[in-house]
Amino acid sequence: MSVYTQLQTHDFESILSQYNLGQLVAFEGIAAGIENTNYKITLKKAGQTQFYFLTIFEQLEKSELDFFMPLLSHLQHNNCLLAAPIESIHGDLSFTIKGKDAAIFYCLSGDTLNTPNKKQCQVVGQQLARIHLAAKGFKQSHDNSRGFYWLQRQVNSGQLNLPPADLQLMQQELAGLQNCWQLWGENKDLPKGFIHADLFPDNSLFVENELSGIIDFYAGGTDYWIYDLAICIMAWCQTDAHQIDNPLKLALMQGYQKERQLSEAETAALPDFLRLAVLRFWVSRLLVQKQQQQASLTTFKDPNHMKALLLSLSEA
Repeated sequence: MSVYTQLQTHDFESILSQYNLGQLVAFEGIAAGIENTNYKITLKKAGQTQFYFLTIFEQLEKSELDFFMPLLSHLQHNNCLLAAPIESIHGDLSFTIKGKDAAIFYCLSGDTLNTPNKKQCQVVGQQLARIHLAAKGFKQSHDNSRGFYWLQRQVNSGQLNLPPADLQLMQQELAGLQNCWQLWGENKDLPKGFIHADLFPDNSLFVENELSGIIDFYAGGTDYWIYDLAICIMAWCQTDAHQIDNPLKLALMQGYQKERQLSEAETAALPDFLRLAVLRFWVSRLLVQKQQQQASLTTFKDPNHMKALLLSLSEA
């Protein structure tokens, strides 16, 4: 959610002519996240001021948007807390600006979290399970574009420019997870479905301990549900020393299991899925460093935090 694509007043006025949302008052670029351009826009209609978000998708293909936009509407209609896209006057959920696909979303109340507490972890775990279950009723499917085989290709590409010791650590972890991956594929007690795949605290909004909604679903796709839970634990339950905080982890898992009970196979596989999650985000953060330098506003996420967490998991 950095600003890669610059828009001016006339761009917003042209876009808003296709909506029935009101007149433009102000807009500002949002410096958060990594992959998309986001603007907060202020509109006035019938004397009332309303806020919305405009997202420009810097990397997603049109075919991907044709999956995600209806999915978000489906999830919202099934009582999941999220920001769904707003239909234009023509019934479209997205549009094109400067050769890129974009959409307008309702602005959720609340703020992102810096240091989640146990209650907030429990709430987000419960919501993650609701998303998994609700997405089962969505007819379309979409592969996880950053699943295991993507990770395998990146580590073996020779393009990460890592010190030898770091590359050796990655390759060792990948080799161990390769064996796990083969076993997981043979286990029918590891259910798959749509996963968010990027549910960090900055992809949710809270008012104190109440969740307003989850955002940024575009890394998602079909994969193991327990993998999504592992990503969420990794993201929400880290200490300042880059270790897993067990009380926070327990709270998040309890929240999840209020909606969907984990199988014995999922519980047993969780530690290895956690290692897979950390390795995946270490690699992805390395890959976006060059891209971030091109943005006029950006949030830096240090790949070394994931390396440190991986080392702590390996030592546990």
